[in-house]
Amino acid sequence: MYPDLDKLFRKFGKLTNDEINDIHKRVQPLKLKRNQYFVEEGKIANHMAFIAKGYLRIYFNHEGEESTRDIPSVNSFTTAFASFITRKPSFEVVRAITDCELFLIHRNDLNELYQKSAVLQQIGRRIMEEMFVRMQKRMYSLLTQNAEDRYRTLLKEKPDFIQNIPLQYIASYLGITSQSLSRLRRNIFIN
Repeated sequence: MYPDLDKLFRKFGKLTNDEINDIHKRVQPLKLKRNQYFVEEGKIANHMAFIAKGYLRIYFNHEGEESTRDIPSVNSFTTAFASFITRKPSFEVVRAITDCELFLIHRNDLNELYQKSAVLQQIGRRIMEEMFVRMQKRMYSLLTQNAEDRYRTLLKEKPDFIQNIPLQYIASYLGITSQSLSRLRRNIFIN
């Protein structure tokens, strides 16, 4: 029913058929059109999403400017984590860049699954650890690399971004202006 999701879970731990079936009972599909919200600023994030297709952007508004925190990849989990964990209104926005296909699980269902299965607790912990490491690497690159190096890394590690994500979002993801990204692209392709 959810082959990519099942494959990801099995990557992190050995699940029984009953555990897989229990997950399937609690997961619901959601299709978002381009620009639709998954989590709105000021609302509580009640669901975790597995991205089966498409691109989401996680950003926050600061002094009238949108700053992109993340553009999670296909076959990964996402939400507005601070809100999801603390149960407080989100300061982040999670919005579809493209049409998306997601599989959602409600926070209460996820907690029930964790209570029922030590293996699912372990899988949940490993998934969160991977997400934490991804965010740490991103923060490290923003603090230690110049814009050109960050862009070259993006070209190498996520070439699909260039074809599927508008340049203004890529610029925000890199922590630069659209004009700076245009100059960078011109310089890289001329050299």
